[in-house]
Amino acid sequence: MSLSLWIDPSFGASGDMLLGAFAEMVADPEQALSPLRDLALEDWDIDFKTTLRNGLNATKAEVTYRQTSTGRKWSEIDALVKNSILPTQVIEGSRRTFLLLAEVEAEQHGVAIDNVHFHEVGAVDAILDVVGTWLLRFALEDEVGAIDKIAVGAVGLGSGSVKADHGTLPLPAPATIGILKDCPVTNVNTNSETCTPTGAALLVSMANYWGNIPSGYIRKSSRGAGTRNPDDYPNIISMVLTENSETQKSSKTKYLIETNVDDVTPEILATTIEKLLELGAEDAWITPIIMKKGRPGQEIKVLCSADHLQSLQDLLLASTGSLGCRIIQVDKIELARTFETITLHGETVNFKVGPYGAKPEQRDLQRIAEKTNISVRQLSDEANLAFNKKQKQN
Repeated sequence: MSLSLWIDPSFGASGDMLLGAFAEMVADPEQALSPLRDLALEDWDIDFKTTLRNGLNATKAEVTYRQTSTGRKWSEIDALVKNSILPTQVIEGSRRTFLLLAEVEAEQHGVAIDNVHFHEVGAVDAILDVVGTWLLRFALEDEVGAIDKIAVGAVGLGSGSVKADHGTLPLPAPATIGILKDCPVTNVNTNSETCTPTGAALLVSMANYWGNIPSGYIRKSSRGAGTRNPDDYPNIISMVLTENSETQKSSKTKYLIETNVDDVTPEILATTIEKLLELGAEDAWITPIIMKKGRPGQEIKVLCSADHLQSLQDLLLASTGSLGCRIIQVDKIELARTFETITLHGETVNFKVGPYGAKPEQRDLQRIAEKTNISVRQLSDEANLAFNKKQKQN
C-alpha cells in the first residue's frame, strides 16, 4: 500500500497548528506525546480541544508551562534533543527542524550558528511544538503504515508587522522568508502573521514534495487551529491522508526462489526463514514433500522483488547448503488495505482492513497478553468484537 500525506498551509502554519492537525489524525495523541515527559523542560501540559475557526471545526493545541527562562541557544536545544531517549527518527527530525531555524537566524543576523540565541523559538512551547509534531507524525505512521510522500501546498503569507524580541519586524518575518526560499507561497489578505518561522521550518523539514494533493482515495483528514479567529479567513492548517489510486488493485512482478532439501535440521530451517524475512523477503515458507527414493524433504519458497532477488538467493543457498535453486517470475495481485485502531484493555490494537475482512495485528495482541495474562485467542475475540462495534457506530 502506498500512502501520501498532504498538508495544506494556504492560510498559514505554526507549530501549534501542526500539532493540532496531527493530533486529530492519531487515535491517542496524549499517549503518543508521553515521551515528551522525558525531556528536561519546565513544568508543562498540552491539551487538545475542538474549536471553531471561521465556522469550521478544528483541533487547537493548548500548551501551558512554567516559564523559567527567556530562551535558549541553538546548541542547547540540539543537545537537549540529541541526548534524549526519544525515538531515533523523532530525534533526527526535530534536530533537522531546529538546525534549519538556526542556519536562517545565523544568516539573518550575521552571527555564527553556535552563537544563535532563540527567544520565541527557544521557549518551552516552541520546543514542545516541534518535538511533539514529529512524535505525532511517526505515531500516525505506526497506525496506518508507511507514509511514502509528505506533500505540502503553497504556504499562505500575510503582511504588516509584528513585535518580537529583536523589535518590530516586517511580515512575513525575515526568518520565515529565509526558510521558505524556493518554496511555493500564496497571499493571505490580512495584516497579521499567518506563518511563523517554527511552522515554516516544520513544513520544510518534513516535506519531500511541494504541490497539489496527490491522486488517490481519501482515508483521513484533519484541521489544526491557530490562536486567532479572524472573520475574513479560517485560521487553520489542513491535512489529508490519501491512498494512491494505483494501489487499489495492482499486479506487480515478483520472483519465487525455490529449493528442495532433505538434509537440513529443523533449527536451521527455522533460522533461515527468519533471516530471509529480515533481509527483505515479502514472504517465505516451507512445504513438506516426498523426494526421490521416497525420502521426506522440504521445499523452501521465497517471494521477493527484483531488488532483493540476488541477496536472498545467496542467503538461501548458503544457509541450507543446497546446490541450486529455481527462479520463477510471477505476478502478484495486491488488493487495497487500510489500517484502523481500537483500544483494548487500555492498549492500542491495529487492524489491517481489506475489501473482504479485517484482522488485528498479532504483535499487538501478544503485547497485551504479556501485560494482562489473557490468552491471545481470547484477546483476538475481544478485539474483533470491539472492531465490529466501532464499525456499526460509524
